[in-house]
Amino acid sequence: MDFGEILSQFEKKHKIQVVDKDSEYEKQIQKQKLNSTSHIKNLPIDATIDLHGLTQDEAWNTLNVFVENCKRKGCKKILIIHGKGNHSQNPVLGNLVRLFIEKNPLLGKSGHPDAKLGSSGATWVIIK
Repeated sequence: MDFGEILSQFEKKHKIQVVDKDSEYEKQIQKQKLNSTSHIKNLPIDATIDLHGLTQDEAWNTLNVFVENCKRKGCKKILIIHGKGNHSQNPVLGNLVRLFIEKNPLLGKSGHPDAKLGSSGATWVIIK
């Protein structure tokens, strides 16, 4: 039996939990970055979805599938294009997206991008 096996058995027997301090430190740094507004704004968009032309029900279902797929692929920041509601009396999809983000436990901070990415007609979201 080599030293690694002996150590492993000893840890199991005495219920010792080994912590990789470097890994834990890196996780803390990443967590701090995700709480930094300037860092979040500078993160690249990993995936984009356009909801134009969808009904509220279609948009909600499409968002569910999109977010789950993005989470599975390891995306950190996504962009949801919903439009400004210029051709209607009520920006229905923008309100729906806001509600969806609030209700979905996979989603975190959000905001509107600059003008070249749609300003108030789009919303970026951080995936937890």
